Amino acid sequence: MPAWVLTGFEDYFKRIQPFVQTQIIELPMAKRGKNDSEADILKYCQIEGDSILNAMKGNEVLIALEVGGKEFSTEKLAETMKSWMLEGNDIVLAIGGPDGHSEAVRKAAAWHWSLSKLTLPHPMVRVMLIEQLYRAMSINNNHPYHRAG
Repeated sequence: MPAWVLTGFEDYFKRIQPFVQTQIIELPMAKRGKNDSEADILKYCQIEGDSILNAMKGNEVLIALEVGGKEFSTEKLAETMKSWMLEGNDIVLAIGGPDGHSEAVRKAAAWHWSLSKLTLPHPMVRVMLIEQLYRAMSINNNHPYHRAG
């Protein structure tokens, strides 16, 4: 990851820890070639999807981040995060590879979330996601960050 991604992510990652325990697990992306066929791309998605599903524990709820998912306001995200915490489930937020999620991941996901209708590069999504999670937690904890942003 570029240095600006690591810096931005680490800043918000540290900020969110007092509110909610957070961890990041990076799974390797399947190797791609220049002249991949549709079958190759499907195979890569399946490999990456299997990797995501195999890394999950039994008590975790999967949320797939993808372009076609539902968009939320920050306030709705805060409300949703509050319900996650009340339910006591561990949440897995899966960011797909360049070709999206496998069908298995889509089926396993409790819901599908989109940060934007725009296609965003993976490094940008990582920073935007942790910032929005922190912002939502600041709303839930009456922290002034949301009003200052």
